[in-house]
Amino acid sequence: MKKFGIFYGSSTGVTAETADEIAKTLGTAPADVYNVRHTNPDKVSEYDNLILGSSTWGAGDLQDDWYDFLDGLEVLDLKGKKIALFGCGDETMSDTFCGA
Repeated sequence: MKKFGIFYGSSTGVTAETADEIAKTLGTAPADVYNVRHTNPDKVSEYDNLILGSSTWGAGDLQDDWYDFLDGLEVLDLKGKKIALFGCGDETMSDTFCGA
């Protein structure tokens, strides 16, 4: 079985709940699910399979906690890692739904 690291940013709790549901579905331990607000970007180096999740704010913007985390990811070598993305958003805003 492949080990997944799940990383998310959540302001209202919906993305956190979604990350937990994905973890349960994949059989991923809660210890492998990370809120990016409290996580050093170097943590991704422990995983070959990453699942990244964000809610959408404003006009398709990322959830606020992601910006610093992404700055840290930019300096890491992610070559060879498999990355999946999930997004949460308000589908009534069709122009920006899951735009993050």
